Amino acid sequence: MIKSIKKYDKQYTDFLRIFNPYSSFPYKLHPDIPKFDIVAYNQNPNHQFVYDKLFVATSQTMAAGTLQDAKEAQYPIFIKPRYGHKTASSKDCYKIASPEELKPFLNKKEMMWSEFVNAKESMTDFFLINGEIVYQVTYIYSEKQNGFADDWKFISPDNEPPPEIVEWVNRYMVGYTGPVNVQYRSTKIIEVGLRFARSGIYLESTHNEKLISTINRAWETKTWTYKNESDLRFKPYYSFKCWSAFPILCLLPQHFVDMVMKYNGCMPFYEYYFEPTGKRSIIFFQFLHEDFEKGMKTKKQLETYMYILSISIMVLILVSIYLLLMKKNYEYALYIVFFFFLLGLDNSLDVLCNQITHQKQFVL
Repeated sequence: MIKSIKKYDKQYTDFLRIFNPYSSFPYKLHPDIPKFDIVAYNQNPNHQFVYDKLFVATSQTMAAGTLQDAKEAQYPIFIKPRYGHKTASSKDCYKIASPEELKPFLNKKEMMWSEFVNAKESMTDFFLINGEIVYQVTYIYSEKQNGFADDWKFISPDNEPPPEIVEWVNRYMVGYTGPVNVQYRSTKIIEVGLRFARSGIYLESTHNEKLISTINRAWETKTWTYKNESDLRFKPYYSFKCWSAFPILCLLPQHFVDMVMKYNGCMPFYEYYFEPTGKRSIIFFQFLHEDFEKGMKTKKQLETYMYILSISIMVLILVSIYLLLMKKNYEYALYIVFFFFLLGLDNSLDVLCNQITHQKQFVL
């Protein structure tokens, strides 16, 4: 049903004149470079093993196994889906403190556990040609975490990955050509994908024509031709994520969000982006800014607006139920709730559908 709704997204967004964030890039990565894990998995049969997170863990001598093999585990442990090409975001990822806390998850299929690495997460996008690293950009995450998601990322050409991460890539990606995304805590890799982070959006947001064209040429010719590395640099910037402590009931109207972004001087790309960060909390929005202080101010504004909207809806629903039980007029409160949801329809059908699909775990 959701797929059948999404196919009308362009007509819907054109009618409401809703901003398309993916049209904001002057230079685009080659269309054949995989944007999604399932595509990258199918295109690279010789390197599909990187999508087995259990292999990734044990290749670094980390304590890990299937959930059924967790009897000897030293708690706390971290559980997550085993195969990266079958899942997205942080769905079904939990820190488990005891065997009793693990029991409700034992019947979940294709799950694994690993030792809990109590360290800040970071991430690196590599581009390889025949197993040789020819380019990298590293994303430094905030110390503060919302569940298991970062508060913000710092993206700069001066960031470098730890030597242990580079060594792992050199050891296991022999003969591979293309992008490799590696996520890690300290020097322990937790996930690998054969595509760029966020489908290459962070690279495209550099607006560096020479960088994008060099990657595209390397993809086509399997050679890295650019010699002047200074031309591949870009102005550092931050990626901010907005977080809610409870599920998102209704969305802020897209045209209102557009005004907030423009008023605060944000970069052209921003989007509703849903990523569960625990049993009830969720990331709901992502945007970019070159100024850290202004970006944090904008982030707090959006989180406050969403908090007020969600609390207002919950209060009005409770008031309506109370008035109904007291046999009094409750319609006016429901009318206001309906009005809020009507405003929330000022978003693309794709966003509205993603709001539902990425929060299903909260009710299942």
